[in-house]
Amino acid sequence: MLVATGKGSVMYPVVVVSVGGVQCCALLDTGAGSSYASAALLHRLGKQPVQKEFRRIEMMMQATTREIEIHNVVIKSLSGDFQLRTEVTKVNRDVLLNLQNPGYKDMVAQYSHLRGVTMDDVDVKSELPVHLILGTNEYAQIKTETTPKIGKPGEPIAELTKLGWTIMSPGSEPDLTNMFLAQSSSLDYENLCRLDVLGLQDNYRDQASVYEEFKEQLRRNPEGWYEVCLPWKGNHPPLPNN
Repeated sequence: MLVATGKGSVMYPVVVVSVGGVQCCALLDTGAGSSYASAALLHRLGKQPVQKEFRRIEMMMQATTREIEIHNVVIKSLSGDFQLRTEVTKVNRDVLLNLQNPGYKDMVAQYSHLRGVTMDDVDVKSELPVHLILGTNEYAQIKTETTPKIGKPGEPIAELTKLGWTIMSPGSEPDLTNMFLAQSSSLDYENLCRLDVLGLQDNYRDQASVYEEFKEQLRRNPEGWYEVCLPWKGNHPPLPNN
């Protein structure tokens, strides 16, 4: 990852693909260990999960088990000369996130180093809905040996993948660490990766109750330090932690 130095909005690498005949935007996230699809896309495809995993999530005060749906999809380039079979995790959202439309046509015309770049996305809407996020494994399969088109520092970079061209650029985001690519993304993307969006969060205890229990257990040692007991199971209480 590179620190973003531009003053404009961050532009993330997005490609337009066809999934079961449905065209949608897919965001490339080289920092994601898995790939994700919106519930709306999978519903439109009529896809049934090929696997359901029960994952045990260790919480601060207890553990909980949640069910995760895994689906098989075939992602094709709009040209039809490449297809990728992969697994995606279902996210219970109509749209994974909305990205600001960067205006690819004007951008290619503005920067001379982007000559020869042909973007499949010609949408003129102000925001582009993203229904797929492709992780590291998928990116490795669509990467090509074509040299990226790089201009001056802070200018957009174009990269050719087997699913089409992508354009990305550094920029600034309010209240978030300025990073490059999709790793810091927008607040929507941050919320997407939360446990509650993926259906993993345990709502049995909220943070307020956890904090109150913590304060009740906090004790000041005569030597001057503070001690607190962590949650425990079994017949013997835990020793205090200094």
